[in-house]
Amino acid sequence: MKISPLRCFVVLLLIAACFFLLRDVTGTHRTPIKQSLAYFPATLGEWQAVASRQSSQAVIDMLKVDDYIEYDYVGPAGPPVNFYAAFYESVGTGGGYHSPRNCIPGGGWGIDSVRTVEIIPAGSSEPVRVTEMIIRNRNEYQVVTFWYQNRGRIIHSEYWEKIYQVLDAILLKRRDGTFVRLLAPAPEGDIEEAAATLRRFAALAITELDNYLPGR
Repeated sequence: MKISPLRCFVVLLLIAACFFLLRDVTGTHRTPIKQSLAYFPATLGEWQAVASRQSSQAVIDMLKVDDYIEYDYVGPAGPPVNFYAAFYESVGTGGGYHSPRNCIPGGGWGIDSVRTVEIIPAGSSEPVRVTEMIIRNRNEYQVVTFWYQNRGRIIHSEYWEKIYQVLDAILLKRRDGTFVRLLAPAPEGDIEEAAATLRRFAALAITELDNYLPGR
């Protein structure tokens, strides 16, 4: 079969484009955090941190996280909130995220439902979208809210996060990113109260995290 010169040219052009794109992606630089998450406030709105949690060295070595925080907050009403944020200077070149969709199932826990919800960060008028999951272990329910706060964006989906990661690696030479996860129990199956609590907390956390994370 004879291959036309135009087809050869198109194939060579695509090969050249892939070469330069891959070269650009691998040429990204590590982006440090603005200030350590260790300074994240113990008081956030109506919530007060009552405990902090430390991951084992084995977990830190596995995730290769550059900075993280995990606090338990309580407020005057509603269930307590477990707040976790993990920052990576260059996602994928060393460590990377582990989506709750893959990590949570196990130990008797399973995912009942997943949905996308809108919240308005404190001090903003523009809504952003985050992911909300209902998980269950027999008759015990919890609500999980998570998002990716990366390079000036709030990204609700791990799939969109990967798309933006490639685009920003090409255009900005950056792969830094932060995974944020909130968790609240739902006593007596009161899922809506737990979900509403997490949405209020997320609105404050998103704005506060901007003081720590590198923006666009």
